[in-house]
Amino acid sequence: MVHLDKDEQRIMELLPKGIDRPRPLKELINLTGWPSRKVRATVYRLIVVHHQPIGAVYQRPGNGYFIITNDTERNIALAPLTSQIMEMTKRAQIISNTDLESED
Repeated sequence: MVHLDKDEQRIMELLPKGIDRPRPLKELINLTGWPSRKVRATVYRLIVVHHQPIGAVYQRPGNGYFIITNDTERNIALAPLTSQIMEMTKRAQIISNTDLESED
C-alpha cells in the first residue's frame, strides 16, 4: 500500500480518472490554495516517489492533469515528455560541441 502524506492525498482526490476532463493547474491552485510550485512539486512526488500514473495534456482547451487509466492515455501523456527529452538532448549536444572563442 502506498503511504501518501495529506498534501499528496489531496491532489490524488482532485485528479480525475481518465483523460476526458483533465484538471488544469490553475484549478488545482484554486482548490488547494497552494502556490503553483507546491502543486507541481506534489504531482512530481506522486509520480516519481510513489509511482502514481499521473499524466498531463498541454494543449488548450482541455489541458490539465489526470490519472492514467489505459495505454492510450499513457501514450498521450508520454508524447510531450518524449519530445521534450529529444529537444533538450539536442540542445545539450549543441552546447557541448560548440567551439568556444579563446580568451587569449
